[in-house]
Amino acid sequence: MVGRKRGAGPHRMRALLASVLLLAAGGVLGDDRLEAVLADPEADASTRGLAVARAAERMDAGFGDSRAAVRMVLHDARGSTADRQLRIRTLEGTDGEGDRSLIVFDSPADQRGTALLTWNQPGADDDQWLYLPALGRVKKIAARNRSGPFVGSEFAFEDLAEDEIEAFEWRLLDTGDCALGRCYRVERTPIERWSGYSRQVAWYDTGALRLVRVEYEDRKGSHIKTLVADDWRQSGGGYWRSGYMDMVNHQTGRRTELVWGPHAFGTGLDADDFSPAALPRIR
Repeated sequence: MVGRKRGAGPHRMRALLASVLLLAAGGVLGDDRLEAVLADPEADASTRGLAVARAAERMDAGFGDSRAAVRMVLHDARGSTADRQLRIRTLEGTDGEGDRSLIVFDSPADQRGTALLTWNQPGADDDQWLYLPALGRVKKIAARNRSGPFVGSEFAFEDLAEDEIEAFEWRLLDTGDCALGRCYRVERTPIERWSGYSRQVAWYDTGALRLVRVEYEDRKGSHIKTLVADDWRQSGGGYWRSGYMDMVNHQTGRRTELVWGPHAFGTGLDADDFSPAALPRIR
């Protein structure tokens, strides 16, 4: 999901989905292991970038599962808009497994019941399945097609998977000003050969390691999209979540907003709720 965990964050949509991190309740805490790497004069940019990603992953652990309602607003280059209402569920991975996420559309009427299921696979290609009620069947998304747009939005299928650390090569570029004060700017290069991106620059705030911005370059090296996460909220015993995400396509002039409702954590979801066979029965 838009970048939430495993070294990414909005998403997932981690969040995609996506990108959205755990902070210990009551304030901003440092990460001793990250600070040690950053203070080490022998550590190179790759080691430091990976250390930022690992620290973000440690911040984002133990939530179990979550649910949220989301409003998706599509903007075309002429200024016209279209609304979608959807629900997003996430199950945290355990025992070496990746996270699982599920997006279900409630509106418009012709998309009601459409569902996208993602299984993150650390060190391997993620698995994704799309259920289209009009066809009455579940379709697995081929890895080579994951760079395509999801239901006409500016989010690609691959943007809606949680960003596993193993899916990228990492490099710390620098530290600079950002919307949340100071941010690490980390280059992450997709390893998957079917990715639609040649390079991404992820901005993590230096306090809570929230993913506040991602700049995407296409396979030709041109800046194609920018994701900005804002309206950060802390709830559920210390979990930070972005209440607003904006994905802008600089090449087409289109953009997609995600407006998030409150997140509920520890709701009792389990692996059976994230089965491809269950997609036609999702309500």
